[in-house]
Order: sequence, then structure tokens, then C-alpha cells
Amino acid sequence: MKYQLFILCCLVSLCLATIPRPRGVAISMASFYRPDVPFRCRDGSKEIPFEYVNDDYCDCPDGTDEPGTSACPGGKFHCTNAGFRPLNILSSRVNDGICDCCDGTDEWDGNIDCVNNCKELGKKMREEADRIRQLQEEGYKLKQKFIEEGKQAKEQKKAELEQLEKNKIELEAVKTEMEGKKTEAEAPEKEAKDKHEQAWNEELERRNAEKERLRAEIAFAELDANKDNKISLSEIKGLSMFDVDSNGEVSDDEAKEHLEGEEEVDQDHFILKVWPNIKQFYKSPDSEEQAKGDNQEVTTEPPEVLPPPLRPGFPRHRNPAVERQRQLFAKRASLPDSPTPHDDVVDDDNDDDDDDDEYEDSEEYKPAKGTAPGGQPALIVKEENKTEDNKDQQEEDKMPDYDEATKALIAAADEARQQFNDADAKLKETENQIRDLQSYLGTDYGPNEEYSVLKGNCYEYTDREYTYKLCAFDRATQRPKSGGSETSLGNWGKWDGPGEDKYAAQKYENGQSCWNGPNRSVKVYFKCGTEHKVTSASEPSRCEYAFGFETPTHCTAPPTRSADDVHDEL
Repeated sequence: MKYQLFILCCLVSLCLATIPRPRGVAISMASFYRPDVPFRCRDGSKEIPFEYVNDDYCDCPDGTDEPGTSACPGGKFHCTNAGFRPLNILSSRVNDGICDCCDGTDEWDGNIDCVNNCKELGKKMREEADRIRQLQEEGYKLKQKFIEEGKQAKEQKKAELEQLEKNKIELEAVKTEMEGKKTEAEAPEKEAKDKHEQAWNEELERRNAEKERLRAEIAFAELDANKDNKISLSEIKGLSMFDVDSNGEVSDDEAKEHLEGEEEVDQDHFILKVWPNIKQFYKSPDSEEQAKGDNQEVTTEPPEVLPPPLRPGFPRHRNPAVERQRQLFAKRASLPDSPTPHDDVVDDDNDDDDDDDEYEDSEEYKPAKGTAPGGQPALIVKEENKTEDNKDQQEEDKMPDYDEATKALIAAADEARQQFNDADAKLKETENQIRDLQSYLGTDYGPNEEYSVLKGNCYEYTDREYTYKLCAFDRATQRPKSGGSETSLGNWGKWDGPGEDKYAAQKYENGQSCWNGPNRSVKVYFKCGTEHKVTSASEPSRCEYAFGFETPTHCTAPPTRSADDVHDEL
């Protein structure tokens, strides 16, 4: 059948080739050039005798009377190019010494010898056409596979979305239930913890008050120089720390002001009224005398201090730093250790004589110059806390563990919180999956879902300077070959093909801003191929890039061979 068509087309072609027509006229236009009738210009402007056609003089304004010469500037010469494709060239190229037609008919004056290579060109053209047809056939087969896979994936994701939306309703109910249990478990936990912490804060306040009172009692003992259990104006006037106007002496008014207007005060009045106003600047008189370089003998006899009762529910022990001060004062004053009304108090520091001896060798204990009455050495206790006392104090200020009942409430609340967190995490994970599926189903992957095969895949192309990356339906980037960070060229925007062929190109927008220019963008042009790959990358305009991309998803059904194909072979 094909052979018969071939013979038929050859005969038709030969017959058409013998139809009389002027040089440079296509077979399809031969009927307008009849030698037996006058020639009418194709624009209808005038009519001339047929012998004026191709007489190397332009008679028609549209140049149609001179198809085979270069007389008319706007005329067209038709190359038959048998065996290859026909071609129309400008009449000005006729007899210009250049072979424009592969059959050489445009150089008919004989000034140049043109070789007819239309058959060779036709053969190459047919080979290229066969290659393209084969590529289309292979690509189109792959496209059909991608269409099937894309449609199946879409249906599967629809089913997954439907199921996840049902799961979400159940998980929301579980989360609400767990939240209620968590709230229910946290209420008694908070109450117990608050009660414990409040009791501890009260205990800390009590201990701080105890330490502050001890400081006040020590200060009272230091200021009571004559040991009459009272502090008088004369005892205040001898200390420069009370010199308000810094004139070198403490006046009666200044001394009286510090004693809150009294001539003398006892210990209770001192602790209650005087000490709060002087404790910020108070320094031991002994240290003040040492600063002056005075060798005057100073006597310090500490009072007997009894600690207030300890609160129940907390470790029953004394502050180690306070106890050292208490014991050392008692020892150096040849007094017995301060008694305590609490026989059940346990001294956790085990402050025996060895501890005292060690303390005497430390920087915290320094004997004053001179001796106190009875031959006992005077003692100066520094105001600043030392490292050991700081550690002891930190340990003292650390809140003790909760009791077993509170720990049980905390454990129950922790379990309820964990169950709530687990339910919340599952719900969030499900919501994220729903958003991902909705995003997928809301994206246009072509008329038959064929482009969905590109989703989630990235393709690279490297030229002399850069490596370009296209992650389909996501982003496009650029990075230097020599190394460095990626530059965003754009994020997935839309299909942007011309006219009704919108799937011929994609647009990626809002990339990284150019210096003093617009945001970068990429337009991806699709063409048929047997694999997915970026084939080119360029920057046609500033900050506007163009990628070429081959993919089977853009292949169309190859055309079937027809009689026209056979005619082209002639």
C-alpha cells in the first residue's frame, strides 16, 4: 500500500512540475499566471499584458508581476526545492551570486553554478524527523505511565485525606479528654506544692530574721563598751562611723539622732529602732580601730543568744555560719555554748573543738590587738561571708524535697501531662499531614496529573560559573561552582505557557532581591524528552532567568505517516 502511494505521489508531482508557470511562481499560484489572459496584479490594483511578467520591470505595486526577477523590492521568489521543503525568498536575492535555493533556481542567469543538494538535505531532514518522532513515541509511552501513576496517587491521597480528617476528629476528642485529666491532676499538685513552698519561704524568713537579730545582738555587744547592757551617747560619740557631717567628731546631736532621740537605749530598743537605720553602714568598732592603726585594747563580750524555735516539717538544724559565730564568742569569752531549749536539735556540722581550732587558723578569725578583761584575747568577726560559709548558706537556703504525698501528686500530674502532650503531638502531626495533602491536591499537575511525577524531585544543571537547581513545584536556586551559599531564584508560582498551551512553561517568583533591582524569578520552558533534566540556564534580562527542561510529561502523541510525508520525500 505504501509503495502504491509512493508511485501515485511521484506521478502527481511530475504532472504538477510540468504545469506551465513563470519562474519563481509556486505550483499553488500557477492558476493566477495564465499566458492566454492579461495578468492582474494580486492586489487588484491594475491589469497588464502577460508578456510584462518577469520582464525585469516592476509594473505591479505589490511586485507580483516579477516573481522571477529582482526588479520589485517587495517581490517573492519561490524555490521548488524538490526532495526538500519549498522556500520563499525575497526577489532581491535572485541572481545575487548566492545560492539561496537548494535546487539553485534563484541563480538562473548562469553567473554562478549552484549544486542541487535538495535530496541530501531532504534525507537529513527526514532522519531528524524520524529521530524526533521516535523520541516522541518513547516519551509519550512514558507519559502514559506517568498519567496512570499521577491519577492513582491523586485518588490515594484523597482517600488518605478523608481518613486523616476522621482521625483528626477522634484525636481532638482524646486531646480534650487528656486536657481535662491534666487540669484535674494539676489542681491538687499545685495546692500541695504551693503549701510546701509557702512553708519553706516562711522558714527562710524566720531564719533570716534569726541571723539579722544575731547581727544586731553582736553589734549591740560591740557598741556596749562598758558592758552595762545599754548604749549611751558617749559610746556612740567615740566612733567615726556616726560622723554624719564628716567634720572629724560625732556631736551630741549626731549621736542622739542615731539613738532615735534617746540618751541611751537597751538591747531590745536597739534591735527594734536603732539597728534598722545603721545596719547598712555599720562596721565593727574593732575593725574601725584597726583601720586607724590604733593599738587601743578593745574588749568584746558577746551576749548569750538563743535561737527561736524551728518550724515543724523542715530539717531541724542550725545555720552553720551562725553557730560558728555563736560558739566562738562563747568559747573566747570563757562562756559555755549557748543553750538551746530544743533538745532534739541535731547539729549537722558536728562543730567540735577540732572545728574551732581549724576556724581559728582561717581568715575569718583574727585576734584583736590587746586582751579583754580576764586575760582573754579579743575577737573580730568579719562582715563579709567567706567561701565555706557561702556554701553552707546555699545549702541552708535550698528548699527540701517534697513529702511523699506531694511527690505522688506530682507523679500523677506528670503522667497526665505526658498523656496530654502525646495526644497533642499526634493531633499536630495529623494536622500537618492534612495540610500537606491539601497542598498536593490543590496544585495543578497538568490536565491528566502527568506532571505530578516531578513533585519532590530536584534537577541540576552546571555551566562554566554556576550550578542551577530546579526543585519542581517548590523552588529554583543558583550557587557558584567555586563554592558558597545558594541564591534563591524564585519559589513555585504558576503555569505560564502562552495562550492555551499554559503547560508549556512554569514561573518561579519572589526570589532573592537583586541589588538595586527586582526580586529574582525563573521561567522554565518545557520540551519533550525521554528523561527529566534541565538542559539550559540563562539570564535573558537582569534578574530574570530562563531554564530549558526536557521531560516525557511534555510529549504529545506522535503524528502518523501520511501521503504528505511521502510527498516530502520527493
